[in-house]
Amino acid sequence: MKYHIYSLSFKKYSLILACPFFFLAWLIWSMETWFEPLNGDLTRLGYLLEEDFGWNMQQPLVPVERMKSFSIEEADVLVIGDSFSAGLVWQSQLVSEGLKPATWHWNPLMLCEDIGVAVRQAGFRGRYMVIESIERSFQKNMSYRCNKTINIRKNAYAGLAPETDRIRIPSTKNPLGGDWMFKALYNKIKLSRLNTSQDFIEFGPVRVVPIDGCKLFTNKMCEYGLFYFNDFKKKTYSAIANVLAVNRNLHKVGIQAIWLIVPDKSTVYLGYGKYNRNPYVNIWQKLAQHKELTVPNLDEKFIRESRQVKDFYVPNDTHLSTKGYIFLGDEVVGYINNMKKIDSNLSFLKDFSTREMRQDIPN
Repeated sequence: MKYHIYSLSFKKYSLILACPFFFLAWLIWSMETWFEPLNGDLTRLGYLLEEDFGWNMQQPLVPVERMKSFSIEEADVLVIGDSFSAGLVWQSQLVSEGLKPATWHWNPLMLCEDIGVAVRQAGFRGRYMVIESIERSFQKNMSYRCNKTINIRKNAYAGLAPETDRIRIPSTKNPLGGDWMFKALYNKIKLSRLNTSQDFIEFGPVRVVPIDGCKLFTNKMCEYGLFYFNDFKKKTYSAIANVLAVNRNLHKVGIQAIWLIVPDKSTVYLGYGKYNRNPYVNIWQKLAQHKELTVPNLDEKFIRESRQVKDFYVPNDTHLSTKGYIFLGDEVVGYINNMKKIDSNLSFLKDFSTREMRQDIPN
């Protein structure tokens, strides 16, 4: 028996190789039209579907003209914060009250013991400073000691108004990619087999915890809560000495500090220190022991508010929703207004005392 080997032309050979690639590309493109675009940090990092964990309740509209960080020279409130402040959302409540906040980020700034002198030299003439940090990072932010503050930002800048509704139509500008989609499908299958009596399961840096969450969140799979794994790795808080040193320096130059510690999402929805690797210290209670510090008890207030407002933190992210940010901004406004009243009373008493002394001076 003779076998005949027919040689393939280059054209046919190329076609045979190209067809599977075209099919794969078509398959990925088709999947792109099915997946909702990424919206949250936790869904993105954990390869989890937005259709399962994306928020579904409409959020309030924040006027874009309120989304502003003023220059340091014209500001009457100075904000030093992290990603919870970078978007300028909660500060919009300050702007609506006629205040002019200037916002700086922790990363390029070193919050040293001379911070009060440094901001005065940079041109800040205001009375109030808000030092904001997420709970899990506060120990790190305040654990180093330094003498000279650097990288002070002076210029004004504007922010973008947050979305009132989550975008659900896929975008060709930011494709998910085949790798992300296949991992997300695998994780969806894996999650569907999770025993709800199990404590948790991790997808990369995202911890999925079975919770009674349908009263708390509006996402489809509300029986699970998404949390950032660093929430459970935070070190035991012990940086009180540095906080007091910074507070004293600010007080010397006539600046009153509000220490705004935003609770971790896990603290609000799971409880204090739940699953924490290290011994847990309640930062708010620790700081409240020092009467010279102004520390809003956001832990208690956030826990209470999150039981009344769905999506107080968004289900697919570590951050607050717009409703949550507005609540935070209102809290800060309340503290600043109380400080203003105290300052006004002290000024009246000081002026009254001075007038009384003048009456005692003979002509």
